[in-house]
Amino acid sequence: MEKIMTNLRLRNIGIIAHVDAGKTTLTERILFYTGETHSMGDVHDGNTQTDSSIQEKQMGITIGSAAVNVNWNDHRINIIDTPGHIDFNIEVKRSLRVLDGAVVVFDSVAGVEPQSETNWRLADEYGIPRVCLINKMDRTGADYFAVAIRIQLGAKPLVTQLPIGSETEFIGMVDLSSKRAFTWQDGTYAETVIVPRELEVAVEHYREVLLYELAEHDPVLMEALLNEKEITETQIKTAIRKGTIEGKFVPVLCASAYKNKGVELLLNAIVDYLPSPQESQVIEAETQNNKLVTFNGNPKDSFCALAFKVTTDKHGTLTYLRVYSGELEAGERVVNATYGKSERIGRMFVMQASRKQPVNAIKAGDIVAVQGLKHTNTGDSLCSSHCVVQLETISAAKPVIEVTVEAKNKAEQKQLGDALRQISREDPSLHFSTSNSQEMILAGMGELHLEVVLRRLDTDFGVKAKTGRPQVSWRESFTQNVKVNVRYKKQDGGPGQFAEVCLLFEVIDNNKIEFENCITGGAIPNEFIGSVEKGIRSAAQSGFLGGYPCAGFKAILLDGSYHAQDSSQLAFEVAGAKAFQQAAQDAACALLEPVMKVEVVLPQEYVGDCIGDLVSRRSDILKQNHKGSSLVIQAETPLANMFGYIGDLRSLSAGRGNFSMLFERYQQVPANITAEVLKQS
Repeated sequence: MEKIMTNLRLRNIGIIAHVDAGKTTLTERILFYTGETHSMGDVHDGNTQTDSSIQEKQMGITIGSAAVNVNWNDHRINIIDTPGHIDFNIEVKRSLRVLDGAVVVFDSVAGVEPQSETNWRLADEYGIPRVCLINKMDRTGADYFAVAIRIQLGAKPLVTQLPIGSETEFIGMVDLSSKRAFTWQDGTYAETVIVPRELEVAVEHYREVLLYELAEHDPVLMEALLNEKEITETQIKTAIRKGTIEGKFVPVLCASAYKNKGVELLLNAIVDYLPSPQESQVIEAETQNNKLVTFNGNPKDSFCALAFKVTTDKHGTLTYLRVYSGELEAGERVVNATYGKSERIGRMFVMQASRKQPVNAIKAGDIVAVQGLKHTNTGDSLCSSHCVVQLETISAAKPVIEVTVEAKNKAEQKQLGDALRQISREDPSLHFSTSNSQEMILAGMGELHLEVVLRRLDTDFGVKAKTGRPQVSWRESFTQNVKVNVRYKKQDGGPGQFAEVCLLFEVIDNNKIEFENCITGGAIPNEFIGSVEKGIRSAAQSGFLGGYPCAGFKAILLDGSYHAQDSSQLAFEVAGAKAFQQAAQDAACALLEPVMKVEVVLPQEYVGDCIGDLVSRRSDILKQNHKGSSLVIQAETPLANMFGYIGDLRSLSAGRGNFSMLFERYQQVPANITAEVLKQS
C-alpha cells in the first residue's frame, strides 16, 4: 500500500496555461526527474503519462485533467495537469477549486495569451498562490523580461532567476537568492557552475531589486538592508514564501522543459514557495443548523471532503476527492451533504495518471480517488455524520453551442442516451436533454468539446451517432421590469385548484434566475412558496419567444392569496409558470446570443483581408498589437458567425494564421437576425 505523506510536507498544485505552452511536457519531465518514470514521453509521439485517453493521444492535446504524485526533497507533491483549450475550462476550474497552489506556464515568445488570463482570473477567484514559469526559452524570439513584465495580472511578478543565454544559446539560469548558476550543457541533470563574467553586474543589480521588493513586505529584511547587514539565502526564500502565500507577488522562473532545462529548480520552488494544506486558506462551511465551521487542514477534526471529478472506466466509477479535514479508512460510511444520502467508501487510490496505487486510509490534505460512491457527483460535499456541512460547490458555465444527436439505428438509441447521461455526469459543462419533439440535444462549450464527446461515444461506448449542424445556444431575457398578478382557478367537478400570486420581475445582469419571497402576514403559506419558484424556473426553461431558456431576471413574490381547501403545491406551481409567461409577454422578452472574445494571430501582410472578414461576421475590432513579426487582432464576435472560421482564416492567410476564442458574455440580438432565428425555431 502507498504511504501518504504528512500534511506539512505535502503540496497540492496544478499546472495551468494557454494551449501549447508546454504543460504536459513539463509534467513528463517532472515525473522523470523525481524518479517516477525512467523515460520521458512526448506529446507528438502520443506516449505521455497524463494524456492517456485515445482522443488525447490522437489529437495531441490535454482534454481531461490528470493527477500524478511525486516525491522531491522529502516532500510529496500532488500535481494536476490541466487542459489549455478553452472548451475544457471546467477541468481547470474544478482542479483549482481543490488545490493549494499553481504553476502558471507561459510561452517565452507568445507571452500572456487569452487562456492564460482566463486561468489567472480563476486562480484569483479561489485565492491560489502561484509560481510563474516562462517556458520554451530555447525558441527563436524568446524574451524572458518582456514576458515577466507582462505578467501583471493583478499581482506583482518577482524575478527570481536570470537566464544564461537565450534562444538556441539558452543553457541555464542564475538563482538570485543564492547567486548560484546552473547549466545543462553536458547531461540531463543540472550542474552548478560559476556565474558567467558577463552576467555578474546584472546578477548584482537584479538581486538588489529582488531584495528591495521583498523588503517592502518584510520588516526584518528592510532593517537588514538599511543597516547593510548580510542577508542569507534562507532569509530571502522565507520572505519569498511568505509573500507568495499572502498573494503579494508571484515568483518568476525560466526553463526549457522540452530540452530538460530548469525542471529541478522549479521543483525546488514548488516546495520552497507554495503552501502546504495547513498553510493554505481556511475553508468555511455551514452546518445544517446554520452554524459556521472552519477547516484548516487538521487531520484531527471531523472528516470533510469535496468531490471534484467523476470518471468511469471498465472497472466502474471513480470519484476524486480533496480531503479538507479529518481522517477516513476504506469501508467507512460518510454523508453526502448535498443530497442527505449515506455513502460507503470502497477502495481508495492515489492516482498516477491512469494507474492506481491503493491506500488504506486518507486524511486532511490528500487528493485521492474512491470507488463505490453511488450518489456523489462533481461539487458534492462528503462528511462525517456528526458534522454535516456543505462546502462551496463547483459551478460550470452554461453551454454556448448545441447539436442534435441520434443513433445510426434504432437498436442503439437507448444505448446512446445512457452513454450521453454518463458522459454528462463526468463533465458538468456538458448538457444532455430531450426536446419537445423527442430529439436528443447535446450542448457544450465549443465545436472541439462536442467533437471529443462524439469520438468518445464511438471509442468508449461503441455507439456511432449522427449529428445535426452545430447551433448557437440562444437565450431569452426580459428587457424591462414588470409587475404581474395571476389568479389560477379550476373547477371541473372534482377537487378544485386555486392560487393567486403577485410578482415583480426585475432585470438583473448575471444571466441567472433569482427568487425572493417578500410575503408578509401569511398571505401565502410557506409550504406553497417553493412551488411558486419551481413553476417560474420550469417555465423559464422553455422561454417565451422561441423556446430558448430565459434568464437574467429576479422574481420577487410580493403578495397573493390561497383557499383553505382548493389550494395545493401544484396550483401554486401552475400560477408561478403562468406569471412568468405573462411577464415575458408584458416585458417584451428579447433574444440573446453568446459573444466570444476572439484573438487572431497572423502575418502583417494578411491583416486587411482578415479584418474585412471579421467585420463581415459582425465583429467589433477592439485593438491590434504587434507580437514579434506577427500582428494580433482582438475582437468580439457573435458565436453564430464563427462556425467554420478556422478554414476561412487559413485560406485568407495562406495557412499561416491562427486564432483562439473564449466566451465573453450574452448580448441582445439585432431585430433582423432575431426574426430569422425565430423563423427557424
